[in-house]
Amino acid sequence: MTRAPRVAILPAALAALVALLAYACGDNGGSGGNAGPSSFSVSMGDNFYEPNEFPVKAGQKITINLKNEGAAIHNMRVAGADNKYNNEDDAVSDPENISPGDSGKLEWTAPGKAGVINLRCDIHPTDSTGTIIVE
Repeated sequence: MTRAPRVAILPAALAALVALLAYACGDNGGSGGNAGPSSFSVSMGDNFYEPNEFPVKAGQKITINLKNEGAAIHNMRVAGADNKYNNEDDAVSDPENISPGDSGKLEWTAPGKAGVINLRCDIHPTDSTGTIIVE
C-alpha cells in the first residue's frame, strides 16, 4: 500500500485555510469587517419583494438587482436617511417602472448612522414593502 505524500496535501490545506480566513475577515463592500453583501438579488412579485430585508453597515454602498417576476409593473423606492418618501434623498430603481419579465437595479448608499430605512413599490405602496437595517 502506497501513501500519498504529506507534502502534497499541506499546500492545498493551507490555501483553503487562507481563503476561508480571507472570506471571514474580508471587507465585503468597503465599509467595515462585518458588512453585509454589497449587492442583493430581489424577486419582485405581485405585492411582495423576496427578500425584503437588507442588512448593511453605515455608509455602505449597495446595489439591489431587481427582477420583476409578477404580472404588474413594479419598482423600488428607498425612503432615504430621513425615512420619508418622495423627496430629494430617495433612491429609485432604474428604470423607475419595471415591466413584467424585465430587470432593473437600485444603487444606494446607507446613511452614516444606524437605523431602519423603509422601502416600497410606488405602485403597491402598502403591500410591496421592506426595510434596510443600517448597523
